[in-house]
Amino acid sequence: MSLLFLILGFAIAADPTPEQRAKARADLTSPKLEVRKKAIEGLIHSDLSAHLFPEMAAMLKDADGEVRSIAATAVGNLGAKAEPAIPALIAQLENDKTKEARETAARALGRIGKAAPKNRTAVTALEKAATQDADAVTRTVALGALAMMDEDVPAQVAALRKFLHHKEALVRMKAAHALGMIGLAAKAAAPEIIEVLEKETDGHRRGYVARSLGNTGDPNSLPALKKALEKETDPQAQGEMRGAIQKLVPKP
Repeated sequence: MSLLFLILGFAIAADPTPEQRAKARADLTSPKLEVRKKAIEGLIHSDLSAHLFPEMAAMLKDADGEVRSIAATAVGNLGAKAEPAIPALIAQLENDKTKEARETAARALGRIGKAAPKNRTAVTALEKAATQDADAVTRTVALGALAMMDEDVPAQVAALRKFLHHKEALVRMKAAHALGMIGLAAKAAAPEIIEVLEKETDGHRRGYVARSLGNTGDPNSLPALKKALEKETDPQAQGEMRGAIQKLVPKP
């Protein structure tokens, strides 16, 4: 690395070595489930993933539902580079017996569609999943994916707000998270998201809900966030609440 780069504080990420790529390919095709699972998990946030797209896409058809679910997440994180995987992800969304695999396929389709906005191939499948999937979480995530793709955002917001009143806490959190990803266009939902925060008993989920309040951008959420922070014991949730409060406090 040059002295100039050292002085400026820049770092250049080295490309994965041929040996690293070869090992990853071998692990992704291992007959051992735990090896495949660990390998695909390691590619969710990895410089290697851009070099292993064909192998990752092939894992969307893995015999194990959890591996298929993780593979969809890893593939979706590649954005526009993963466009060739859209048909396989649609098939996973429509036919997979594992609900988590359908959920992650929906999210991946939204991420790819956002990165490749001219490709609308997944819209019909996501619309169908948003209304017909047997799993409420998958329906919620499909709505969020459609919003990510800028597909009739007001309609997706209206549909997601209904899920904020679902009987299952996980579904309520997923709806709040999706609305937070939409941002200011979902600002009107903030009072309902506050209700979700006040009912939530799990610290991890409270963190996600608090983040969504910061992202939806309604300063009227501040009192509820400050009250929640006062009694919060989960460190991660505390951090999310502080971050949300910082976003909503009026700038001088």
